[in-house]
Amino acid sequence: PRIGVDGRGDSLARSSGTLLEDRDTLLTIAELGVAFAGFTGILEALRRYEDETARRLGRLRLRAMLEVSLRNAAFAVLPLPFLSLPNADAYLWRTASALYLIVVVAYVFYRRRTDIAGPIRGVVPLPVMFLLPISLLACVVNALGFAGAHAFAFYLFSLTLGLVSAGILFLVVAAPGLGTEESD
Repeated sequence: PRIGVDGRGDSLARSSGTLLEDRDTLLTIAELGVAFAGFTGILEALRRYEDETARRLGRLRLRAMLEVSLRNAAFAVLPLPFLSLPNADAYLWRTASALYLIVVVAYVFYRRRTDIAGPIRGVVPLPVMFLLPISLLACVVNALGFAGAHAFAFYLFSLTLGLVSAGILFLVVAAPGLGTEESD
């Protein structure tokens, strides 16, 4: 085995896997989040709406999907520059979880305050509303240090639930455009 700078062996080996595996996993999550956003943008640009209510609901769903997918992509790449720091393992994932928690909670309160016209029913599907608290609970557990050696797994779990939410929102946005139209 190679001896790292700190004399403890290969500097790439860590308890949550290897630096390369962590980096690849996070980059994959970021790529999927950006792909959801890109494909949805294309579908939305080609869509025609029947009335103003359908157009507004479609725009709100699109915005929700873009915000969820791009937020998860951003939080997947956020820790990448810090992966090679010595002893940053658990602290890095705890800090990233705390930041994710703060940003999501602040965003939810911000959206509730700025939606002047009031929410439209059906913008965020029930499964997404179910996954969000689970993701935030995992962040709380991780940020408080209860995840211990599994801090990366808890952070990855939160990001994965966010990515699943983005996928559900993608299907909700894309479904009207994927349906078959009845011919006259």
